Amino acid sequence: MKIQSAQEALFIACEMERGAIQLYERAQMLLGSLYRDKESLRSQLASMLADEKQHLLQFQNLYTGLDTTLEKQLTFSAVAADMLFPGGLMGAVRQGLLKNDRSMLAFAASAERTAVETYRAFARQCDDPRTAEMLEGIALEEDKHLRVLMEHQATLDG
Repeated sequence: MKIQSAQEALFIACEMERGAIQLYERAQMLLGSLYRDKESLRSQLASMLADEKQHLLQFQNLYTGLDTTLEKQLTFSAVAADMLFPGGLMGAVRQGLLKNDRSMLAFAASAERTAVETYRAFARQCDDPRTAEMLEGIALEEDKHLRVLMEHQATLDG
């Protein structure tokens, strides 16, 4: 997607972070319902959830609004949701997101990879240096999340 302004990038980024927050909250609920509260995966997810909430706050602090119609804002929301969660969260659940650790980790890793790529693309397109720098910084943090998820996948596979 080609963004037209830093505010469009920030709007979409806020929506993406909200989706990531929902993903990690639901994953934690799953692990909690399976009485697996003490596992390192749950603590890693809690840490990543806190990071995503912080990312959302950072984006919201720079977001001043869009000079556009509500229809266009809803379109941006749909685009953001589909970037991380094709078919929405219910589609992800139908595909096995919450079936087990392996599927949850694979889905979360895919979402983090998409976030990294999207934030870097937005940073390259952004005219505002402050917003571009923040997008790039958060892409680095999302890349760390991806590595953590991949490490947990490797322990399940190994």
